Amino acid sequence: MPLSHNPNLLQPRVPILNWIADMGSDISDEIRYRLCATLASSTLPALLGSLNSFCITLLAYARLQNTILLYIALCDLIFGVMRVCATNVSWLRTVAADLVVVSGIGWATMMAATMVVVGFSDDTPMLIIVVASGLGSCAGIIARNYAAPRLALAQVIVIDASFKIPFCIHHPEFIPLILLQGAGFIGVAIWIMRQQRETTVRAIAGQIESRTQSLQDPLTGLLNRRGFAEKAQSMRQTSSTKALLYLDLDGFKQVNDRFGHGVGDEILRQAARRLSICLPNASICRMGGDEFIVLADCHSRQEAAVIGARIIQTISLPTVTSAGQASVGVSIGISLFDPMEVDLERAMVEADEALYRAKRAGRGCALLHDPAMSGASKDMA
Repeated sequence: MPLSHNPNLLQPRVPILNWIADMGSDISDEIRYRLCATLASSTLPALLGSLNSFCITLLAYARLQNTILLYIALCDLIFGVMRVCATNVSWLRTVAADLVVVSGIGWATMMAATMVVVGFSDDTPMLIIVVASGLGSCAGIIARNYAAPRLALAQVIVIDASFKIPFCIHHPEFIPLILLQGAGFIGVAIWIMRQQRETTVRAIAGQIESRTQSLQDPLTGLLNRRGFAEKAQSMRQTSSTKALLYLDLDGFKQVNDRFGHGVGDEILRQAARRLSICLPNASICRMGGDEFIVLADCHSRQEAAVIGARIIQTISLPTVTSAGQASVGVSIGISLFDPMEVDLERAMVEADEALYRAKRAGRGCALLHDPAMSGASKDMA
């Protein structure tokens, strides 16, 4: 399972790593998941960064002949492989987040180690190359890892300090200036990451709100047809039996004609609230007008009948509206089906046939689909 599809995305098991990768408590789980996905999708940039630092370390070894640089290059390679394995090897998914954080900090540390070794040498051209590479890496870290600001800041500080420490040791008279410049650099990095994070969070929140609105009925807040279809599609992978209940409010037209559409809307909103309270684990949709559909787990015809009776009792309670007390009833048609064997469209047809029979039977009742009655229903229609 790739890291971007891991439900524990960037939630390391080791406490200190979890703290470093923390994204803050001011965002929802879905926003957090999407921010995590931006980090998980940075595998290629991370690999290119590792390849760059690996090559620069080998170049530094070729010029300085310092054996320490070979060990640094080897560790750099190991951290790169660790990052690839964390994001692509399924049996590592339980520790994938830990490996991503460790490999990220480890890579930054290896780059810093190369800069320290070169910084204490007299090879000015090589020093310029590693410093330029380090600054470029800091820019990439700020641009890619802003979702986890502590992780990005740890990487940036390690790299930034690595070439300033040797310089300050060689030239202590510049320490005040370097400290001031370093503080300014870190401050700017924090500001940029904060701005980028806020912009991204707002954009994601806007996408979520837009999608939610496209799947919800604006009057009742229930699922609309599209939202219900998506919800039902996600249930097709389950083998548990479902009950699809097709509801039609009895007497709604009379209430609507007598008191007006405003009161009618109040009735619909109250019916939606009662259904949500009555069946908290069900998927509930307003099909339009005064028709609703409920999709609930159900294991027997007896249980389906109980659900129907509970809905009738709940909806039939008087409703206090702005124009006074009003009452409506409900007729229900029920289809009991296995979503892996019967598609939603067929179940809706069956429930609609049962609903027609319930209305013909005098309304205010719940009837289950009877295959033997399907032809009769069509004839009567």
